[in-house]
Amino acid sequence: MSKETIFVSEISYAKGENVFTKLTAETDFEFVSVPEDTETLSGLIKEQNVKGFIADVYPYHDDTLYQAFPEGAVISRFGVGHDSIDKEKATAAGITVCNTPGVLNTSVKEQAVWMLGSLARNVVSLDRSMRRKEWEPVRGIEVQGKTLAILGFGRIGQDICKAVHYGLGMNVVAFDQFDQDQFCKFAKVDTFEDFQKDVPVERITTDLEDAVKDADFVLMMMAVTPETVGMANADLFGKMRDDAYFLNCARGALVNENDLYDALTEGTIAGAAIDVFIVEPYVPQDENKDLRTLENLVMTPHVASNTAETNAAMASTSAQNVMTVLSQGADACANVVNR
Repeated sequence: MSKETIFVSEISYAKGENVFTKLTAETDFEFVSVPEDTETLSGLIKEQNVKGFIADVYPYHDDTLYQAFPEGAVISRFGVGHDSIDKEKATAAGITVCNTPGVLNTSVKEQAVWMLGSLARNVVSLDRSMRRKEWEPVRGIEVQGKTLAILGFGRIGQDICKAVHYGLGMNVVAFDQFDQDQFCKFAKVDTFEDFQKDVPVERITTDLEDAVKDADFVLMMMAVTPETVGMANADLFGKMRDDAYFLNCARGALVNENDLYDALTEGTIAGAAIDVFIVEPYVPQDENKDLRTLENLVMTPHVASNTAETNAAMASTSAQNVMTVLSQGADACANVVNR
C-alpha cells in the first residue's frame, strides 16, 4: 500500500530532516521536501493531489495556493506565528491551518537574553573593532537593577520575565491588551500578588507609554494583527528614553524599519537588536535607510527559534498536526488556529 504524501517546505525539511525521515519510515505518510514559492508548490499540489503541507515563513497571501489544494487539506506551520497564512482564504477553501505552540519558548527566551546582553556590553561592535585590529574597550552597562519592558506578555514573554528577573536581577514591566485582573483570571489566581509569585513582573499595563517611558530595554513580543503591524514606529521610539535599547525577536511586521533607522541615526534611542524583518532575507524598505549600515544595531537572520532542539520539536509537532487532521479530522488536533 502506497504512503500518503505530505509536502514540507524545503527550508523546514532541512531543519527537521531527521524527524521527517524517521516518520516516513515508521508511518503511513511520506514527507517530501518541496520548493516553497507559490507557483511551483501549487503546481506540485495539483499534479499529485497532495492534502498536507508543512509551511515555513514564506507568505501565501493570494488565492493561488488555497485554490490548488483539494478540500479537506491541512497546512501546518513549522513554528508558532501563522500570519504568513491567510486563514480566511484557507477556511473558505476547506483547509485546516495549524501551528506548533509551546515548542520554541526556550529558544526564543534565550535569544532575547543573548540579544539584550550583546547590547548592554557592546559585544558586536567590540568584535568588529577587534577584527579591524583596533583596541577600543568601550564601556558597557550592567543590567542588574535595570528595567525591561516586555510588549506582549504571553507565555514566551512571561518566560523571559522569569529569566531576566531571577537570572540577571532585572525589573520587568509588561504591556498587553489584557490588564492585571484578566491575567489573574487566566492564571486562575485571586490577586495580582498571587500571580507575581509565579511571574515576577512589577506591573502589567494597557498603557504603552506607561510601559516604555522609564525602561532601559524595550522588547517586542506582540503577535501580528492589523492593530500591531508597524506598532514599533516613530511614536513608540519617541516615548522611550534616548539611552534605552529596543529589541525584536517576534515578527518583522511589528516594526516600521524606516522609523527604526531614523531613531537609531538621530539618537532617539541608543541602540537596537533585531532578529526578524519585514522582508526575509532582509531587504531595506528604503535604499537610503539600510539597517545593515548602522553600528548601533545588532542583526541576526531570524534565528530565535532555530536551534537543534526546537527544530526537532517543531518538525515532530507540525508533522503530527498534519497526520492527525488527515487521519482523524480537524477536531482531533489541538493546534488548529482557524476553527
